[in-house]
Order: sequence, then C-alpha cells, then structure tokens
Amino acid sequence: MTDYDVVVAGAGTGGATTAYTIAKNGKSVLLIDRKERNKIGDKTCGDALGSHHIQELRNLVGLPEVPQDIVEHEVNGIDLIAPDREHRLRMQGSTTTGMSFNRLKMGQWFISLAEKAGAELMPSTRAKRPIIQNGTVAGIKVLDSDGHEQDITASIVVDATGATGMLRRQLPQSTPIERTLNKEDKMVAWRDIYETPNYTFETPDILEIFWNQEETLGGYTWVFPQGEHRVNVGAGVMTIEGHRNPQNIMKEFVKPNWDFMQTDYEVIDSRGGVAPIRRPIDTMVDDNFMLVGDAACQVNPIHGGGIGSSLLGGALAGLTAVKALESRDTSISGLWEYNPRYMEMYGSKQASLDVFRWFLLNVTNEEINFAFERKIIKASDLLDTSMTGDMKIGMGEKFRRLVSGIGKLPLLLRVSKIANLMQEIREVYSEYPRDPSGLDKWKMRLGPIYKQAKAV
Repeated sequence: MTDYDVVVAGAGTGGATTAYTIAKNGKSVLLIDRKERNKIGDKTCGDALGSHHIQELRNLVGLPEVPQDIVEHEVNGIDLIAPDREHRLRMQGSTTTGMSFNRLKMGQWFISLAEKAGAELMPSTRAKRPIIQNGTVAGIKVLDSDGHEQDITASIVVDATGATGMLRRQLPQSTPIERTLNKEDKMVAWRDIYETPNYTFETPDILEIFWNQEETLGGYTWVFPQGEHRVNVGAGVMTIEGHRNPQNIMKEFVKPNWDFMQTDYEVIDSRGGVAPIRRPIDTMVDDNFMLVGDAACQVNPIHGGGIGSSLLGGALAGLTAVKALESRDTSISGLWEYNPRYMEMYGSKQASLDVFRWFLLNVTNEEINFAFERKIIKASDLLDTSMTGDMKIGMGEKFRRLVSGIGKLPLLLRVSKIANLMQEIREVYSEYPRDPSGLDKWKMRLGPIYKQAKAV
C-alpha cells in the first residue's frame, strides 16, 4: 500500500492544477511546497495571463472563474518596441486580452481550489530526492517543517519543483527523461514592482516589450502597467556566454532611460528568477513519474511566460494520472498519453519558437529598426507566429512586403530559412511517437534542425 495515489512536489500553478484535477476525480493526492502556506504564489513573475488560457482550463477540467480581487488590471494588447524606441507594433486580438494580477493572491487561489477538491497540502516542506525501488520511482523523501526527514510513498510522483527540477535531476541515469538543461536553455531575469504616484501610465491596458540587442541580447525589457500608478518592470536574458546581469541592466539601462523612473516611486517588490526557455522535455514521463510546469520546460521560449502553459500541463498530467490509476498502469506506457497530448496542444509551438529564438539572437538592432520602419514585419505576423509557432511566407501580400526590404537581402534570406526550419520542427512534432519505443528514433530528428537554426 502507498500513502497516496499521487504526491505533487511544488504548489505553483502547474503543481496546484495537477493536484486539483486529480483530487476532483476522487484520487488521494498530497501537494507539498517549501514555502509557508501564506507565501505560496509569491514569486518573480510578469504577473500577466491571457484570458484564453483560463478558458482552455475551464473546458479541460472545469476551472472556475478567476475572482475579481485577484485581477489588478485588464490587458487588451501588447506593444513590441524597436531599439530606436520610435517604432512599435501593437498586437491586439483575442489571444492578447487577459489580466494583470496579484501573483500571491493567484497562487493562494489555486492551492485553495486544490484543497477544496480534496487535496492535502503540506507547506514548509522540502522535496529532498525521489525514493527509488527496483530502478523506479516509488515516492519522495522530504524534509518537513520540523526539520525531520520523512518518506512518502505514492503510485505516481509529480515533479513540479520549478526550473531547478529538483526530482528530475536525481532520477536514475537509465531514465529516458533529460535530467539536466544546457545553460543556453535558461533565462535569468530581474523584476521590480513600483508605485508611481507622480507618474500616470496613459495606456495601462497595454503591455510593453522593448527589444535591444546591445542591452538585452537574447532577451528583452518589459514594462507591464498594473493600473495608472503601478507597474511591473524587468529585464530577462538568455544565459549564454558573456550574458549581462539583469539586475545591472535594470540599474544601467532601464532606470536612466524610462520617464517614470525619473519620478519619485515606491519599490513594492524587487527580486530575480530563472526560467527554462526551450522546447518541452522530450518525454515528461517515466515509470510512476511525471513532470509539470518549469520542471518540464513548459515555458514559451521567446518571452519566458509559463503560467498558461503550466496550467495546461497540470491539467493534462492530472487527467492522464487519473486514467492511469484507474487502469492500474502507472508505468511509462500507462502515463505516456500525457506527452502527445501536450505536444499537440502546446509543445509543438514551443519547439518552433525555440528554433525562432536562435534566429532572434543573431539579429542586429539596425535590422530590427529597418524591419519595423519598412513594415516588413506586421503586428499580425508576430501575433500569428507567437500564438501558432508558424511563420508563413507566401507569394502574396507578405512576400511583397519582404521584397520591399531588398536593401537587407541577407536578412530576408535568413527570415525565409528560419521559417522553413520552424515548419520542419512542427512536422517532426506532428509525428511525436505514440508509445515509448519510438522516442529515441524521434529525438534523432531534432538535432539537425536546431543545429541549422543556430547557424542562421
């Protein structure tokens, strides 16, 4: 007998959604988190979420409406701003509407949903390592609030410990799961929240993302208003060799160059964080084991946002776990369905944007300014690409816009090449294996595509 059907390590949005889904379906689940109960949800974040993610969860697992006291401000669009700060593209549509929210209140709401559904919460508890029996995961060893080690057994263990992947990293070497990540597949960020009593944000419903390859190579600066006199502002960059410290970017680039930073403001919060920015882990399951959220690399590789995709991952993992428990098969085969479902709904897009990420790393400020000024790229192009992972270049109106930029022919040829590689990776993901036996052969198809992308 096991202590629980499922134990979930990490009560972030992904882990809490997993626990909620499993408990709602009548299975016993323990949700643990290293933070005190009243601090769960307090973390570095852009504090914004598209409304389509909530609707998706409502359809999948019956997620209730988000309480209004969690929402700080409604969001109606995103401005992408060129390095010259003179040209911008406004992306607006059903997929860019959403909310700016209180991160702590959001986290507290999600764990309350899980508890109301029947999940047991164990806060102030650290996941130490997986318990391995006969080569497979059989539970986890934790350090409880009293400082005592405790073994907790379960039919399924879910690693939702965030970017550290605390349990993933300690799996046996024989696991098909990637245990570690490359440095280049991570983003490091610094984020501040300010009250600006003497500065008014004129369009508080529009989020702003600033692109500058000299200041934030492999990343960007964001300014996300949370009302007329409050803002979430930060900088994030890929952890490539020689990358700048994002806290220094805030001090040396952001503070001297933004108007609201020249007024009196109050610092509400200031902290850093790390997130994975790559395709999802190639298999997010093994025998009796699943990955969710940042631990599974369920994050958009371009902007580092991961709440919506973690919610999706948590819901799909929970539904798969329930099915596996009912069929009494929690082996990798019994849990495998989680992989192709997630890859089809979001992972394929992630992989395509991961390819696009390498192209963006090699674009210059001059090229970006040129593309914005000549309208070679339209907001609708970027919106389509960001939402589908598909960059379509045909012989119609888009092609004519590309031809108009003939002065930058090498750039246009690279755009065409990266678009083809993005399509190639999507085709590979459309053929994700339906059982574990095809994983190794499928993975061999990924390497050549990413190698080409890094060279574009």
